[in-house]
Amino acid sequence: MTFVFIFILAIGASLIQRVSGFGFGIFVMMFFPYFIPSYGEATTLSGLLAGSTALLIAIRNYRHIQWGIMLPLLMVNIVVSYIAIEYMASLSSVILKKCFGAMFVIVAIYFLFFEKKDRRLPPAWWAKGALGTLSGVMGGMFAMPGPPIVLYCISNINSKIAYIATLQASSVILNIFYTAFRAKVGFFGDSTLLCWGVGMLGALIGTSIGTRLFVVINGELLKRLVYTLLLVSGIIAMI
Repeated sequence: MTFVFIFILAIGASLIQRVSGFGFGIFVMMFFPYFIPSYGEATTLSGLLAGSTALLIAIRNYRHIQWGIMLPLLMVNIVVSYIAIEYMASLSSVILKKCFGAMFVIVAIYFLFFEKKDRRLPPAWWAKGALGTLSGVMGGMFAMPGPPIVLYCISNINSKIAYIATLQASSVILNIFYTAFRAKVGFFGDSTLLCWGVGMLGALIGTSIGTRLFVVINGELLKRLVYTLLLVSGIIAMI
């Protein structure tokens, strides 16, 4: 049943990723901690699947990746995420799940009520440092580094194709480092690779469906449904 759940969730998460450009980790982490053996292994599997799915999209649009804009932010993220993962290894699962739930609530409220606000961030060092730090904490501890990176990309990349390509390439790079850091502290379980293989079958199907339905799916409605579910899931995890 674990493999069945992973397969189905990967289909749904990859479809959301294809339609909205991000959200794979957010979606699967609403469920993974409840049936994966440990919270650390759940974040590892989520990162592996999110990075692999992003790679499929990034390869198609590699000519549009804007590395210069993102590299400083990614470097800060990698350093901070290493510290966050090392710290996470010392915490109990109970504390992690409560922190995890609180982060879900914050992210859900932001995307439900504040995402559309016009908050343009300059490509300055302080913006890259602040968002890289926040993204590193969220990515290292909760397997969802995307929201701060999305905010920065929206502010500094005008082309939709370049936005998607840069966002996916960033996800690939970060999840390579996250996986290595998590393996170092023992979060790479014996069944992680097998679960990843099952999940990738679902991700391939979901990406294919998302590509075909991209023009007919109401992306905004889909995202709002996911964020509402995220809010409920966060409250449950906190309780």
